Amino acid sequence: MNISDIQARCDRVPFFRFLDFTITQADETHLVAQMPFAQRHIGNPILETYHGGIIASFMEAIASICVLDDINAAPAKPINLNVDYLRPGFAGTLTTRATITKKGRRMASVETEAWLEDEAKPVAKALFHFLLV
Repeated sequence: MNISDIQARCDRVPFFRFLDFTITQADETHLVAQMPFAQRHIGNPILETYHGGIIASFMEAIASICVLDDINAAPAKPINLNVDYLRPGFAGTLTTRATITKKGRRMASVETEAWLEDEAKPVAKALFHFLLV
């Protein structure tokens, strides 16, 4: 799968268009994407931070695309997720990396990490399990 094919698939999903992210790296085991800050992503208007649900949704979106073998395959179905919020996501471009940790015929596990400017200071980390259909 190449980046332009992956981005084209993402652009067909209305919620992914709402998030407005761009795939920047892709290979067989991981994806990296960036999402610019927008007013519709605000969770705390006083501090101007991302809403936690937007952060988790962005990480889930990237993780769900990461597990697809074929870009035209049916979307993976989330079975379970665990999100750890580590620090506030202040206004800025949010970057997320999804890495497949285990993938079988029917299930896949993906770890994600989201950060703003410094990858060593993640805003959130998550573990997703998907049913592959």
